[in-house]
Amino acid sequence: MRSYPHVRLSTFYLFYFAILGILLPFWPLYLQSIGMTAGDIGVLMAVLMTTRIVSPIIWGKLGDSVPRRMLVVQWGSFAAALIFVGVFFTEQMRFLVWVVAGYSFFWNAVLPQFEVITLNHLDDHHHRYSQVRVWGSAGFIGAAVGLGWYFNAAPISHVPALLLGCFVALWLLSLSIASPKQKLGEQHSNAPLSVLLNRPFIGFMLACLLLQLAHGPYYTYFSLYVESAGYNKTQTGVFWALGAVSEMFVFMLMHRILPRFGAVVLFQWALALSVIRWILLDQFVGNLAMLLIVQLLHAGTFGLFHASSIELLRQHVPGNLSGQGQALYSMISYGVGGALGALLSAVLWPLNPSYAFWMASIASIIALLISRRLMVNQLWHHASGS
Repeated sequence: MRSYPHVRLSTFYLFYFAILGILLPFWPLYLQSIGMTAGDIGVLMAVLMTTRIVSPIIWGKLGDSVPRRMLVVQWGSFAAALIFVGVFFTEQMRFLVWVVAGYSFFWNAVLPQFEVITLNHLDDHHHRYSQVRVWGSAGFIGAAVGLGWYFNAAPISHVPALLLGCFVALWLLSLSIASPKQKLGEQHSNAPLSVLLNRPFIGFMLACLLLQLAHGPYYTYFSLYVESAGYNKTQTGVFWALGAVSEMFVFMLMHRILPRFGAVVLFQWALALSVIRWILLDQFVGNLAMLLIVQLLHAGTFGLFHASSIELLRQHVPGNLSGQGQALYSMISYGVGGALGALLSAVLWPLNPSYAFWMASIASIIALLISRRLMVNQLWHHASGS
């Protein structure tokens, strides 16, 4: 195995997901504190997701065409930090939309390219990807729990400054990571992007889209939901962190369970657990024990989902398309799916939160049916035997 910068790769994930550990639990609370309505918050979260539709594929094409992919990550991290500064100069909705769209256009483009860099550094030990990625979960946990305690005493207005600090740290860290050398096969492969347009891959993408759509109510309104049920900010941070802890355990064990069960089986487990999770969250938010169980299901709805998805992409996307394949996955699932989930939630939540969670459960059921119809028969043998 080639040597690789384990600490620097892991720390990059840590800071990247620390940003998410601030954005998801506390950004909606900050927006509420400056006078944004539930509909406004839903729209701003949708903008954050919508940029994932455009930016990853643009930057994925660029990453596959330049000799040093890490340059894409470095410039994207710098631009995200620079544009985020605009948050300090406005609290007006129409301007915040543009600031959020600007910084997230670059920030959302960074991760798919960094996933390719990590897998290239790992080389033939790709099954150890989760042992590097687990530090992203650690960053999310540290931010969600630590700031949950912090904001019980400190004003929520500190959120933008904390985010800016993480964006700057991410950029500085990116400067210390070199681009790995491409494999010979990747350098000479010239498969067109159209090779991915087959029934199993389309089924996979549709299932990913629907699963992320199902997470819309959770990512947009979970903090507001649990606070309205009587929990404080410390507890809110702990709930978010518990989900990340559960995904950490999955990532730490994935190098053992992936070869045993196969990526397709684990992917479908994630879809099935998503159906259960949103029904339980809707019915039992006021029951502390049940809410803890709901958050532990994040091990499946994100941990199993993401790790198995990355493995399916590694198996079925040609080397010269790796950046665009990761970008397509990010664009369709987290971009289109995340944006639609946030927008639908913004419409349904003011009517009744239960409507949003039932929408999430139905989307997960459809995703499971699609994956069984289009993926299993044609991908089973290859994905299980790789």
